Amino acid sequence: MSVTAQTLLPDSFFVDRPAFSQPEQPGRPASCEDIAAQLPDSVPEDSRVDMAIAGSVTLIRTDGALWYVGICSDPGVRVLCVTYSANELKQGDKVVLRGGYNRQDRRHVLLDPCLASPE
Repeated sequence: MSVTAQTLLPDSFFVDRPAFSQPEQPGRPASCEDIAAQLPDSVPEDSRVDMAIAGSVTLIRTDGALWYVGICSDPGVRVLCVTYSANELKQGDKVVLRGGYNRQDRRHVLLDPCLASPE
């Protein structure tokens, strides 16, 4: 069995990106209005970066095993959190999402794994 270590990003990566942090470290949640300016174009494949964001729930769905919690509306960046518990959240609730950052495209971010907590 081989184990591959993740590469930690240099502190310079996090300058002007307070919503981002090393894995499992707290970042200061961004808002839907200011997250776009902080988004990196990419993160090295062997690195994990966490992102924190606060906003109102715009989507909440389950497939029976996982929950999908979405925040932020068009025309801005949309953020989807993949989590094991919705913590009784419902559409319109204020929430903080924290999780592993993965940019899907210019307007979509996936946080997986992710925690969704009432604000």
